[in-house]
Amino acid sequence: MNEVRIAFIPIVRPLFRGASMGLWEESLKTLETLKVNLGFTIAYQAQPVAEEAEALACVKAIQDANIDLILIQHVTFATGELLMPILEMDLPTALWAMPEFTTEGPLPQNALCGMNMGLSFDVKRELPLKWFYGKADEGNFKKNFENTIRAIKGMKAVQQSKVLWVGGTAPGFFRLESVPELSMQIEKLPLEAVSEQMASISEDEVQAYLEQTDEPLDFDKAALSQTLKLELALKKLSDGYDGVALRCWPEIPEQADAMCCATFARLADDDKIFACEGDMAGLASMLTVGAISGQSPILMDLSHIDANDDACMFWHCGNVSKAWAKEGKTNLINHFNRKIPAVRHMQLHPGKVSGLRFLEDKKAVVFAGEVIDRSDGFDGVFGWISKLRWAGQPLSASSFLANILHHRLPHHLTWGRDDHEQAILECCFWMGYQPLEAHPQAENGLVSWPA
Repeated sequence: MNEVRIAFIPIVRPLFRGASMGLWEESLKTLETLKVNLGFTIAYQAQPVAEEAEALACVKAIQDANIDLILIQHVTFATGELLMPILEMDLPTALWAMPEFTTEGPLPQNALCGMNMGLSFDVKRELPLKWFYGKADEGNFKKNFENTIRAIKGMKAVQQSKVLWVGGTAPGFFRLESVPELSMQIEKLPLEAVSEQMASISEDEVQAYLEQTDEPLDFDKAALSQTLKLELALKKLSDGYDGVALRCWPEIPEQADAMCCATFARLADDDKIFACEGDMAGLASMLTVGAISGQSPILMDLSHIDANDDACMFWHCGNVSKAWAKEGKTNLINHFNRKIPAVRHMQLHPGKVSGLRFLEDKKAVVFAGEVIDRSDGFDGVFGWISKLRWAGQPLSASSFLANILHHRLPHHLTWGRDDHEQAILECCFWMGYQPLEAHPQAENGLVSWPA
């Protein structure tokens, strides 16, 4: 589902000598070399469009090809009748101008001017447009193009997802009740579905699973049985869904004598995505960031800051894939409050990270930073993040916290491995979500309350 299907359409005016220099053919060959690593396919490739009738034929072909991104290459200057029929399609679309083949003699292409003119047109479309400038084998183009492919993957992953919402949100977590304005297919089940699924798990299944489990424990292995029964139940419950938002407490620990925390973590090891406390917007954010980064996303609380070290400690109850663990080291412990199994205890691996939170009214917050190698942290999963950014703007740890509080963000933030901030911002761009900007007066402690 997540491979990006591209329509590649070169447009030309044959009178320009650049139209017959093999430029678009060279670009296509380079794109072919990029597609395996980036995860896209050229599902429709047009011959050079030089007449309006050819542009109209492209429209029909694109409609039939299930396209995710239209890439129109200005090989040379081209006038509006070649562009408008394609630009008026409501699909993510990018214009791409080729640099001049030479800077001497008769103007060979005038492609940049053509793209400039094309973007000036009053086009009837809902979606925005993107532009590229450069040769396909140049570093700036490749990075920018990679961001677009990752952004489209994130958009597809969440917009085409089928998710499960079990039990609604945890009691009193009112802000987590909001659902993002996305075309997710949301199915709902009552919380009783968990206990019913647990009842279907035999003791033989649990025992066989227990014998296979080799993660270090801080308690007797037999005490893990209920946790593993819960894990097997949630695994079955999640089959056929791209993600699950589950009301993971207080009822489940009381009824199952086990915490969901380690079950979420162990299921994440198998690329299952679970959002804590019934957080549907958090789940949508996880699906998006997971698809953009190509790795397991995590949902974390901001629990402490150290202004001297300019770092924020993010923490949660041990719900994270071991792929995030420093040196792969994890162990299972009892929950810090309830004193029952199981929570995965681990320190986040140092490295760059980036994240997202969808908000109401088609707003979002996009952030990034770097996990530092600092070993003090609370029981569960923790990591200290420094060099923080907010929609591209560097912020101190204190300013980052101040903006979270000023903008009244929900307490769950989704993080993904590596620096994909620009791709996440672009994903918001395609979906019509407006990233919040850092507020210059956030640190004064005043919060604007909506009417």
